[in-house]
Amino acid sequence: MTKPKALIIAEKKSLADVYRQAIHQYGQTFPFDYEVLQFQGNVVGLKEPDQINPAWKKWSLEDLPLLPEKFEYVPIKPQKGDDRRTAQYKKRGYQYFQEAKKQLSSGRYAVVVNGCDPDREGQSIFDKFMLLMPKKVQNLPQKRLWVGDMQVETSVQYLRNPLDNKDPEYVNFGHEAMGRGIMDWLLGINGSRAFTLEFKARPAIHIGRGMTAILAIVAQRNREIANFQSHPYWQLKLMAGLGNGQELTTRLIQAKAEKLLNFTDFEAAQDVEKQVRPGPAVVTESSQGKGKIALRRSPKYFNTSDLIAYLSSPTYRCSGQSVTAALQHLYERKITTYPRTAGREMTPQRAENLEQILAVAQKVPALNERLRQLEITPAMVTKLAQNRYYVKPLSQKTGHDCLTFTGKEFDYEKLNHVEQLVVSAIAFRLLLSVLPPEKHRQEKIILKVQDYRFLAQANSLVDSGWTAYIPNFKGNYQQLPSLAPGMVLPVTKTELEEKQTTPPKPYTTATLLKAMENAGRLTSKAKLRQALKDHGIGTAATRQILIDKNEQLGYWTIDKKSRIIKLTDSGNRIIELLKDNPLVKVDLTAQWEEKLAEVSSGNLSLSDFSEIAKKEASAIVAQIIGSQTESFRQEEPAQVIASCPLCGGQIQQDGHAYKCRNYGQEAGCNFYLGRYPSWLKGNELQLREVLSLINTGKSSFLKMYSPKKRRNFQARFTLNLAEKKIDFEFKPRKQILAKEIGICPLDGGKILESDKQYVCQNHRVQRDQSGHWQESGCPFKVFKTMLGTKITMADMQAMLNQGQTEVKEFTGKKHQLFRARLIFDENQGRTTFLFEN
Repeated sequence: MTKPKALIIAEKKSLADVYRQAIHQYGQTFPFDYEVLQFQGNVVGLKEPDQINPAWKKWSLEDLPLLPEKFEYVPIKPQKGDDRRTAQYKKRGYQYFQEAKKQLSSGRYAVVVNGCDPDREGQSIFDKFMLLMPKKVQNLPQKRLWVGDMQVETSVQYLRNPLDNKDPEYVNFGHEAMGRGIMDWLLGINGSRAFTLEFKARPAIHIGRGMTAILAIVAQRNREIANFQSHPYWQLKLMAGLGNGQELTTRLIQAKAEKLLNFTDFEAAQDVEKQVRPGPAVVTESSQGKGKIALRRSPKYFNTSDLIAYLSSPTYRCSGQSVTAALQHLYERKITTYPRTAGREMTPQRAENLEQILAVAQKVPALNERLRQLEITPAMVTKLAQNRYYVKPLSQKTGHDCLTFTGKEFDYEKLNHVEQLVVSAIAFRLLLSVLPPEKHRQEKIILKVQDYRFLAQANSLVDSGWTAYIPNFKGNYQQLPSLAPGMVLPVTKTELEEKQTTPPKPYTTATLLKAMENAGRLTSKAKLRQALKDHGIGTAATRQILIDKNEQLGYWTIDKKSRIIKLTDSGNRIIELLKDNPLVKVDLTAQWEEKLAEVSSGNLSLSDFSEIAKKEASAIVAQIIGSQTESFRQEEPAQVIASCPLCGGQIQQDGHAYKCRNYGQEAGCNFYLGRYPSWLKGNELQLREVLSLINTGKSSFLKMYSPKKRRNFQARFTLNLAEKKIDFEFKPRKQILAKEIGICPLDGGKILESDKQYVCQNHRVQRDQSGHWQESGCPFKVFKTMLGTKITMADMQAMLNQGQTEVKEFTGKKHQLFRARLIFDENQGRTTFLFEN
C-alpha cells in the first residue's frame, strides 16, 4: 500500500539533516512518505510601512502613529541599504520560500509538517509561512514535530507519531510570537520615528520595547550610583572571656530580632558601649552542638541566561555573542542540547540516558582530576535521576530542559576556546550534581549584658559533600565554644567598629541578564511582580540580543575586562528625554508580558492583542510629540573654530557638526564631520581631534565601529589636499615577535611562529597590478586554527618536511565534518586540502 506523501519544513539545515537521516534509516516504519525542505529561520516578515502605505515611506510627525488596519506578511527580500551579509541572508530566505511554495503547490503532498524548532518562535515561523500559501495548501492537514535535541532517536519518535499542528496550544504559541512581533513593530517604528522627528536627532534614534526598557534600568542604576552619598554607621562588638586567654566575639543585635544593630548616631553608640563595658555577660541561648543541620546542594544545571552570565563574568570575559554562537554550534554538532532554554532541570526522559551523559562529562579534560577520576556507581545515577531538584518533568509542549550533553562523544581539542569553556561549565555542574549535598550545622550563642543582647553565630562543617571537589572552596566554617545557658562570662573588651554605606554596583552583562530574568524585583506592585517573575524582560532567546543591540547602536559600551556597562552620551540623552514614557517603565513591560501570556493560554485573541498594542503605541507617540521643546543634541550657536585647510573658508562648530561654511554651497567644500557619528557609537567627536586634523593633517587614532560590518576597528582622519577631502587611515596591526621553526619550502626563508599563524619571513602583503604575487614576497602562511581544527607544531613540521600533514578532521562552513590532509598550493598561494579517496 502506497503511503501518503508529506513535506517537512525544517527551520535550519542542521535539523533537516537529522530528519533525513531518520527517514533514511527508519522510513519504512513511518506513517508517511516524508520529504524534507529547510529554511534558515524566518523567511517571511511583517510588511514595512511603505509596503502598507507608500506615503509612510517618508518620516513625518503628521502621519504618526502608524496603525495598520491589519498586519500582513511578505517574503523577506534584500533591500537597498542592507549590508552584504544581510542581503545574502534575505536572498537565501526568499529562495527557500519560493522552493517550498513551489513544492507544496505541486499537488504531490497530502500532508505538510512543521519541523521547525520546538518553541514559540519555531511555531510562528511555520505558521507565518503558511499564511502566504495558496488556499489549497493551507487546507492540507498539518502535523508537528517537537524535537528538542539533534538526536535521530528523538526525531524517530515524532516521525512515527507526529502531533497536530492545529492543536490550540500550538496555535496559541504561534500567536504569542506573532503578537510580540506586532508589538515590536508598533512600538519600535512609531517610537523611533516620533523620537527622532520630535527631538531632531541625527542619525535616527532606535526605540524598542525591550531594548529601551533595559537602557532605562542601567540609566537608573547609574543615577543611583552618581547620587549616592556614603554615610558612616557603627556596630558594637563585645568580647567575652572564656579562660586560657580565649575570647568569644559577639555583636549587638536588635531587641526583638536576631539582626545586627547599626548605629547612625556615634554618641548613642558610645552611650550603649559604656553601659555594657563593665559586664558581666550571661549566656541566654546556646546551640551546644544541637543547631539545625542545613543542606547546601550543588548549583542547578545551566540555562541559557545563566551560562552567558557565568562566562561573561570577569573570570572568563566571553561576550554574549560568542557564547550564543558556541551553544548553537555545539547543538548543531549534536554535542549539547537545545541552545535557547530557560530550564534549569533535566527531564526524566533525558535522564534515562544519564549514565552516558555523565560519562561524556567526565572526559572533558579541563575538569580537575578528582572529578575526572570519580567513580560513579549505578546507585548514584539512579539516585540523581530520582532527585526532583535536578530532574523534573516538563510538559511536552512547553519549553525545554537544561543545557546538557546529548551523550554523543566529541573531541574536546577540536572545539574553539569558547566552546571548550561551555562544555567544561556544563560538565562541571553535571558531575557535582552526582555528589551528596554539603551539610553544616547552624550554631549560635546569645549573651545578655544589662538589657542588651549580643550574638555569635557560625556554621560548623558536618559533611563537605560536593564542595570537597572544588579547590579552595570557602565555606567560612567555624566552631563555637560549648557553653551552657546561665553561664556568666566576664567582658574583656568592647569596640565600636565604623563602617560605611556602599553604593549599588554598576551593571555588568552578567548582572543585567539576571535583572532581566528576575525583573519582578524592580517593581513594587505585587501583580506585576508576579507577571515579570513568570516572564521577565525578553526571553532566553532574546535577552542577549537586546544587550547586543544597545551596544551596536552606540547607546552603551561594555568594558572588555570587567564587562561593566556604561551608557554613552546618546544612551543617557534618550532616557533623559523619554522621562516617564511607557517604554522606560518596567511596570508596563510586565503588563505587556501578562497580555502575551494571555494570548499563549488562549484567553486573549491575537486580533484583540493587536488592538491593545495599537493603543499603547498611540500613548507612546502622544507622550513624545509636543512634550518637549529641546533637541536631542543641545542647540548651540555656530562659532568659527579655524580656517578650512581644503578651501580657505571658515570651519564652524554647532550642535551637530564641524563643517566648512562652504559645505553644500555652490563653491563646494567637502569638510564635514558629524559631532555624534554612528561610527563613534553615538559618542562625541572631540574638538581637539578636529583641530589636530586641521593643524597637523591628521587626528589621533580613534576606536570606531562599523554598523554594516558589525566590527570594531581603529582609524584616524587625514587630510587629502590633492583631492580636497577627508580620508580614513586604518591603524596598522602590531608586529608580533615570532620564533623560527623551520625553512620555507618555497623560497628558503625562515618560517616564523607567531600567536596566530606560521608564516615565511618574506611573506608578501599584496599582489601587483597584474594580479601576480610581488617578486619580493612569499605567499607561505598557515593559520594555527583552520575550520575549527588546531594546526599543531607537529602538523607544521610534517608540512615543511613531507609537504602535507596527517589526515585531520575539519568542520565546513555548514558545520559538516570532513577529513583531509593539509597542503600548501604554491600556484594558488594558499593553504588547501587534499581529500581522502
